[in-house]
Amino acid sequence: FKAEMDKHGMRLISSHCNIAQDFETKAAQAAEIGMKYLICPYKGPQKDIDAFKKFAEEFNQKGVICKKNGIRFAYHNHDYSFVTMNGEMGQDVMMKNTDAGLVDFELDMYWVVAAGQDIETWLKKYPKRFRLCHVKDRKKGATATEKDASVVVGTGSINYPTILKTAKKLGMEYYIVEQEKWEGTTPMQAAQADATYMKTLSI
Repeated sequence: FKAEMDKHGMRLISSHCNIAQDFETKAAQAAEIGMKYLICPYKGPQKDIDAFKKFAEEFNQKGVICKKNGIRFAYHNHDYSFVTMNGEMGQDVMMKNTDAGLVDFELDMYWVVAAGQDIETWLKKYPKRFRLCHVKDRKKGATATEKDASVVVGTGSINYPTILKTAKKLGMEYYIVEQEKWEGTTPMQAAQADATYMKTLSI
């Protein structure tokens, strides 16, 4: 896959992976092909806030392994980490209890909005902790219970021209377009539309 990317002049920045299996091997392989990040993509809803404290400890450990290999570790959020339990949010707990020298965060902006939160508020609350992001737009008029409402970037409800400028000022480095639905078009046509829109933004 690295050879295929090289052929097209593209760079491998990051990959989501199962961090519970063979992580040291994965970190070494990621470094070998020039990747910058290995990312935990999902933990799932939890019953109590202590679970997120344990995740933070685990992330610090994985961050040490990544650092030894010259790469970085990060965590990718969904909406479940923005649920308040015992007066705290899981996202806050993970960010406060991870070492900024070892752990970064990939901000999935779609899931922040789906959780009823404000993207810029989180960017400002934790400057320079969100180094990567998923730029994924949410259908206009989507209800709070509508989770799967992804659309072509620029056609939805998220104000990316403003948000991405704020993100850049606060330390964001990598903007990764993610789209999970493409009604009325093909995946490649949707990707082309996403790319065209992203080129119009001055970040």
